[in-house]
Amino acid sequence: MARTTDKAPPARPDHRIEVAARKRAQMRARLLEATMRVFAQVRDRAPVIEDVVREAGVSRGTFYLHFVSLEEALHALSLFQSDQMTREILPIYDLLKEPWQRFSTGFRLFLKRAEADPAWASFVTRSSTTTNKLLVRDYMTRDLQLGLESGQFSFASLEVAVDFMLGASSAGIASLGLGVEDPEAYMDESVRMALLGLGCSRYGERGVKFSREYLAEWRIGTLAAMAIDETARP
Repeated sequence: MARTTDKAPPARPDHRIEVAARKRAQMRARLLEATMRVFAQVRDRAPVIEDVVREAGVSRGTFYLHFVSLEEALHALSLFQSDQMTREILPIYDLLKEPWQRFSTGFRLFLKRAEADPAWASFVTRSSTTTNKLLVRDYMTRDLQLGLESGQFSFASLEVAVDFMLGASSAGIASLGLGVEDPEAYMDESVRMALLGLGCSRYGERGVKFSREYLAEWRIGTLAAMAIDETARP
Protein backbone atom coordinates (compact mmCIF):
# COMPACT_ATOMS: atom_id res chain seq x y z
CA MET A 1 0.00 0.00 0.00
CA ALA A 2 1.41 3.38 -1.06
CA ARG A 3 2.32 5.74 1.68
CA THR A 4 0.67 9.13 1.57
CA THR A 5 2.08 12.29 3.01
CA ASP A 6 -0.06 15.05 4.32
CA LYS A 7 0.73 18.39 2.72
CA ALA A 8 0.74 21.41 4.93
CA PRO A 9 -2.07 23.87 4.08
CA PRO A 10 -0.95 27.02 2.25
CA ALA A 11 0.09 29.83 4.52
CA ARG A 12 -2.62 32.36 5.11
CA PRO A 13 -1.78 35.94 4.13
CA ASP A 14 -0.69 38.09 7.02
CA HIS A 15 -3.29 40.83 7.05
CA ARG A 16 -1.15 42.85 9.43
CA ILE A 17 1.30 43.42 6.55
CA GLU A 18 -1.53 44.57 4.28
CA VAL A 19 -2.88 46.90 6.94
CA ALA A 20 0.58 48.35 7.57
CA ALA A 21 1.14 48.91 3.84
CA ARG A 22 -2.23 50.63 3.54
CA LYS A 23 -1.46 52.89 6.48
CA ARG A 24 1.94 53.81 4.99
CA ALA A 25 0.30 54.66 1.66
CA GLN A 26 -2.36 56.75 3.37
CA MET A 27 0.21 58.69 5.40
CA ARG A 28 2.39 59.25 2.34
CA ALA A 29 -0.63 60.56 0.45
CA ARG A 30 -1.54 62.76 3.42
CA LEU A 31 1.93 64.30 3.40
CA LEU A 32 1.84 64.83 -0.36
CA GLU A 33 -1.57 66.50 -0.16
CA ALA A 34 -0.29 68.72 2.66
CA THR A 35 2.75 69.64 0.55
CA MET A 36 0.50 70.67 -2.32
CA ARG A 37 -1.77 72.72 -0.05
CA VAL A 38 1.22 74.47 1.50
CA PHE A 39 2.48 75.52 -1.92
CA ALA A 40 -1.00 76.84 -2.68
CA GLN A 41 -1.29 78.79 0.59
CA VAL A 42 2.19 80.07 1.53
CA ARG A 43 2.92 82.91 -0.88
CA ASP A 44 5.10 85.34 1.07
CA ARG A 45 8.12 83.01 1.41
CA ALA A 46 9.51 79.63 0.41
CA PRO A 47 7.64 76.79 2.19
CA VAL A 48 9.58 74.61 4.66
CA ILE A 49 9.07 71.19 6.23
CA GLU A 50 7.50 72.73 9.34
CA ASP A 51 4.71 74.13 7.15
CA VAL A 52 4.01 70.68 5.73
CA VAL A 53 3.92 68.81 9.05
CA ARG A 54 1.72 71.50 10.56
CA GLU A 55 -0.68 71.27 7.63
CA ALA A 56 -0.72 67.46 7.80
CA GLY A 57 -1.05 67.41 11.58
CA VAL A 58 1.93 65.09 12.09
CA SER A 59 5.39 65.29 13.63
CA ARG A 60 8.65 65.98 11.82
CA GLY A 61 9.65 62.43 12.66
CA THR A 62 6.65 61.10 10.72
CA PHE A 63 7.65 63.24 7.74
CA TYR A 64 11.20 61.84 7.83
CA LEU A 65 9.87 58.28 7.85
CA HIS A 66 8.67 58.95 4.29
CA PHE A 67 10.94 61.67 2.88
CA VAL A 68 14.46 62.82 3.68
CA SER A 69 13.80 66.42 2.61
CA LEU A 70 11.15 68.76 1.27
CA GLU A 71 12.83 68.52 -2.13
CA GLU A 72 12.29 64.76 -2.14
CA ALA A 73 8.62 65.26 -1.23
CA LEU A 74 8.26 67.77 -4.06
CA HIS A 75 9.86 65.35 -6.51
CA ALA A 76 7.60 62.53 -5.33
CA LEU A 77 4.56 64.78 -5.66
CA SER A 78 5.58 65.80 -9.15
CA LEU A 79 5.98 62.15 -10.18
CA PHE A 80 2.66 61.27 -8.53
CA GLN A 81 0.96 64.07 -10.46
CA SER A 82 2.53 62.88 -13.69
CA ASP A 83 1.29 59.33 -13.04
CA GLN A 84 -2.15 60.68 -12.18
CA MET A 85 -2.31 62.66 -15.42
CA THR A 86 -1.31 59.53 -17.32
CA ARG A 87 -3.90 57.29 -15.65
CA GLU A 88 -6.83 59.69 -15.50
CA ILE A 89 -6.40 62.02 -18.44
CA LEU A 90 -4.19 60.75 -21.22
CA PRO A 91 -6.14 57.55 -22.01
CA ILE A 92 -9.19 59.55 -23.12
CA TYR A 93 -6.94 62.00 -24.95
CA ASP A 94 -4.98 59.27 -26.74
CA LEU A 95 -8.17 57.98 -28.40
CA LEU A 96 -8.16 61.07 -30.62
CA LYS A 97 -6.46 60.95 -34.01
CA GLU A 98 -6.88 64.37 -35.66
CA PRO A 99 -4.18 66.87 -34.63
CA TRP A 100 -6.66 69.72 -34.11
CA GLN A 101 -8.74 67.49 -31.82
CA ARG A 102 -5.71 66.27 -29.88
CA PHE A 103 -4.25 69.74 -29.38
CA SER A 104 -7.50 71.48 -28.44
CA THR A 105 -8.40 68.70 -26.00
CA GLY A 106 -4.89 68.42 -24.54
CA PHE A 107 -4.61 72.19 -24.11
CA ARG A 108 -7.98 72.33 -22.38
CA LEU A 109 -7.20 69.31 -20.18
CA PHE A 110 -4.55 71.15 -18.20
CA LEU A 111 -6.72 74.26 -17.91
CA LYS A 112 -9.65 72.18 -16.72
CA ARG A 113 -7.42 70.42 -14.21
CA ALA A 114 -6.35 73.81 -12.85
CA GLU A 115 -9.96 74.96 -12.48
CA ALA A 116 -10.91 71.71 -10.71
CA ASP A 117 -7.82 71.59 -8.47
CA PRO A 118 -6.44 75.03 -7.47
CA ALA A 119 -3.83 73.44 -5.20
CA TRP A 120 -2.38 71.54 -8.16
CA ALA A 121 -2.42 74.73 -10.25
CA SER A 122 -0.46 76.60 -7.61
CA PHE A 123 1.97 73.72 -7.18
CA VAL A 124 2.88 73.41 -10.86
CA THR A 125 3.25 77.16 -11.32
CA ARG A 126 5.22 77.82 -8.11
CA SER A 127 7.35 74.74 -7.53
CA SER A 128 10.68 74.16 -9.24
CA THR A 129 9.88 70.57 -10.25
CA THR A 130 9.69 69.90 -13.97
CA THR A 131 8.05 66.48 -14.41
CA ASN A 132 4.62 67.86 -15.33
CA LYS A 133 6.17 70.43 -17.65
CA LEU A 134 8.16 67.73 -19.41
CA LEU A 135 5.03 65.58 -19.71
CA VAL A 136 2.97 68.29 -21.37
CA ARG A 137 5.93 69.35 -23.57
CA ASP A 138 6.30 65.82 -24.90
CA TYR A 139 2.65 65.52 -25.89
CA MET A 140 2.37 69.07 -27.18
CA THR A 141 5.46 68.69 -29.37
CA ARG A 142 4.07 65.50 -30.87
CA ASP A 143 0.66 67.08 -31.56
CA LEU A 144 2.10 70.22 -33.14
CA GLN A 145 4.43 68.16 -35.32
CA LEU A 146 1.48 66.04 -36.52
CA GLY A 147 -0.57 69.16 -37.18
CA LEU A 148 2.23 70.71 -39.19
CA GLU A 149 2.79 67.57 -41.26
CA SER A 150 -0.94 67.19 -41.98
CA GLY A 151 -1.33 70.82 -43.04
CA GLN A 152 -3.80 71.58 -40.24
CA PHE A 153 -1.31 73.91 -38.50
CA SER A 154 0.97 76.53 -40.03
CA PHE A 155 4.04 77.95 -38.27
CA ALA A 156 7.73 78.39 -39.07
CA SER A 157 9.40 76.91 -35.96
CA LEU A 158 8.21 73.91 -33.96
CA GLU A 159 10.43 74.91 -31.03
CA VAL A 160 8.98 78.42 -30.88
CA ALA A 161 5.41 77.12 -31.26
CA VAL A 162 5.84 74.66 -28.37
CA ASP A 163 7.42 77.29 -26.10
CA PHE A 164 4.72 79.83 -26.97
CA MET A 165 1.89 77.40 -26.23
CA LEU A 166 3.51 76.16 -23.03
CA GLY A 167 3.74 79.76 -21.87
CA ALA A 168 0.06 80.33 -22.65
CA SER A 169 -0.84 77.09 -20.88
CA SER A 170 1.15 78.02 -17.76
CA ALA A 171 -0.45 81.46 -17.59
CA GLY A 172 -3.89 79.94 -18.01
CA ILE A 173 -3.23 77.36 -15.30
CA ALA A 174 -2.18 80.13 -12.90
CA SER A 175 -5.24 82.29 -13.63
CA LEU A 176 -7.73 79.43 -13.39
CA GLY A 177 -6.11 78.25 -10.16
CA LEU A 178 -6.62 81.69 -8.64
CA GLY A 179 -10.15 81.88 -10.04
CA VAL A 180 -11.74 83.63 -13.01
CA GLU A 181 -15.28 84.91 -13.42
CA ASP A 182 -16.37 82.35 -16.04
CA PRO A 183 -13.97 79.38 -16.25
CA GLU A 184 -15.60 77.70 -19.24
CA ALA A 185 -15.64 80.95 -21.25
CA TYR A 186 -11.99 81.51 -20.27
CA MET A 187 -11.06 78.03 -21.49
CA ASP A 188 -13.08 78.51 -24.70
CA GLU A 189 -11.22 81.69 -25.54
CA SER A 190 -7.87 80.14 -24.58
CA VAL A 191 -8.39 77.20 -26.95
CA ARG A 192 -9.65 79.55 -29.68
CA MET A 193 -6.64 81.87 -29.43
CA ALA A 194 -4.20 78.94 -29.23
CA LEU A 195 -5.55 77.40 -32.44
CA LEU A 196 -5.48 80.78 -34.20
CA GLY A 197 -1.89 81.24 -33.05
CA LEU A 198 -1.02 77.92 -34.69
CA GLY A 199 -2.51 79.03 -38.00
CA CYS A 200 -5.44 76.69 -37.50
CA SER A 201 -8.34 79.12 -38.01
CA ARG A 202 -10.17 76.52 -40.11
CA TYR A 203 -10.70 74.38 -36.99
CA GLY A 204 -10.85 77.16 -34.39
CA GLU A 205 -14.52 77.05 -33.44
CA ARG A 206 -14.71 73.30 -33.96
CA GLY A 207 -11.80 72.85 -31.57
CA VAL A 208 -13.48 75.01 -28.92
CA LYS A 209 -16.78 73.12 -29.17
CA PHE A 210 -15.18 69.68 -29.45
CA SER A 211 -12.84 70.10 -26.47
CA ARG A 212 -15.63 71.47 -24.28
CA GLU A 213 -18.06 68.65 -25.08
CA TYR A 214 -15.44 65.90 -25.03
CA LEU A 215 -14.28 66.82 -21.52
CA ALA A 216 -17.68 67.77 -20.10
CA GLU A 217 -17.92 64.72 -17.83
CA TRP A 218 -14.28 64.57 -16.76
CA ARG A 219 -13.62 64.71 -13.01
CA ILE A 220 -10.32 64.78 -11.15
CA GLY A 221 -9.51 62.12 -8.53
CA THR A 222 -7.66 62.62 -5.24
CA LEU A 223 -4.23 61.60 -4.05
CA ALA A 224 -5.60 59.75 -1.03
CA ALA A 225 -8.13 57.73 -3.03
CA MET A 226 -5.48 56.79 -5.56
CA ALA A 227 -2.99 55.79 -2.87
CA ILE A 228 -5.56 53.52 -1.24
CA ASP A 229 -6.39 52.03 -4.62
CA GLU A 230 -2.70 51.30 -5.20
CA THR A 231 -2.47 49.20 -2.03
CA ALA A 232 -5.51 47.17 -3.10
CA ARG A 233 -3.95 46.10 -6.41
CA PRO A 234 -2.63 42.52 -6.65
